[in-house]
Amino acid sequence: MSRRGLAITFLWFLSFHSTLAFTLTSNTTHILQDVVKDIAKKQNWDWEGIQVSQLVASKFRLGTSRRYEFRIRLGKSYLLFKFPDEEVDSWSTSKFDRRTAGDDESDDGGLPDLVKEVGSVPPLLRTLKLEGPFVLSVAGVGQLSLSLPLNTSYNNLKHVVVGEGMIVEVTGAREVSLFHGSDFGFAGNERESISRKNKERNGFRDFFYSLCKPLVPIRILGYASLRAYKTRNPDESINTVFMSKNMIELLPDKCYSRNVQKTTKKERPIQSLDSRIAKLENVFSMYLGDRVQNGGMWGFMRATVKASSIIRFQLELEKTPEKNKTRQVEWRTIPLVERLWFEVTARIEDEKLKPIFVKKVRPFVAVDTASWSNLMSNLSFTKFPSILVPPEALTLDVKW
Repeated sequence: MSRRGLAITFLWFLSFHSTLAFTLTSNTTHILQDVVKDIAKKQNWDWEGIQVSQLVASKFRLGTSRRYEFRIRLGKSYLLFKFPDEEVDSWSTSKFDRRTAGDDESDDGGLPDLVKEVGSVPPLLRTLKLEGPFVLSVAGVGQLSLSLPLNTSYNNLKHVVVGEGMIVEVTGAREVSLFHGSDFGFAGNERESISRKNKERNGFRDFFYSLCKPLVPIRILGYASLRAYKTRNPDESINTVFMSKNMIELLPDKCYSRNVQKTTKKERPIQSLDSRIAKLENVFSMYLGDRVQNGGMWGFMRATVKASSIIRFQLELEKTPEKNKTRQVEWRTIPLVERLWFEVTARIEDEKLKPIFVKKVRPFVAVDTASWSNLMSNLSFTKFPSILVPPEALTLDVKW
């Protein structure tokens, strides 16, 4: 074999090897568009010149996290604040394993189908603790199931009134919203109307509850299971009374005065909101000063806890290096292609991936090459022609 033939064979092998990387479909490119843009922005790249060359299907991980949103009325304006997703406690792989035959890491692993399937199933919140007093209502066609101490349970509930000194654990809800302010909305109005209907029969009891402080309304989206118990003695029985067909009240041991003008941290049913509300108060105090501290600016607040579907995976990005920005020693060859690996944690939203956290996992620069063992596996060294070494040694212009 001549030197020219060997060179042609070598170049043909390189071109064949470069085609082994999979070609992304338009649907996959659409799903990863926000992820690629986010990485390009952080790396100071031109995102239009970036391609996704590999996805590690065997490392897809799925989980669920919480998102906190606050809608606040300041004067005549409404402001929406969104906090980042919480960290995922545990990751799952078995339920949505989409690896193809051969588990080839250069395959997209069925990412479009995976995102579509996960996005079609609403994520559910982990157990969320609520501390009374409050009135819990379910929106839409959802229903509540309630478990009490001593193996007591109730089903098909729409409203649950929880008294002071009780904790309710909510599991399986899609969303939990807390309303706070001068306008308590539907829940408080319904309680008032029901009390008027039962005035003749429960006149003394109606007067007794008028001395209690108003209940904070909480709305649940979806079907959820509730577990209620007393704060001081979780195993003690809880007295209940049905206010309507699908509305039950958990009676407190005693009633507290409603002569409370300002809500303290102990009166917030969802304790996980405290740290986030404190951050908002600090931000507003910096810009609005004493008006926030005096309570004159806070007219209405809606705090929402949502469940989010989270996916974590690794992908390889490929880009052509820019000659002006690539610093190389003069005698070295500039690589034809740069490839970098990233681990991406993203939220599945509207059949797209919204990046939450991105980190570089294998920061190296690769060049289109072929291993010598693969190149020479089918060739016999006995068929090589004699190679004449020039009498002058090959040297590099290096100054010692």
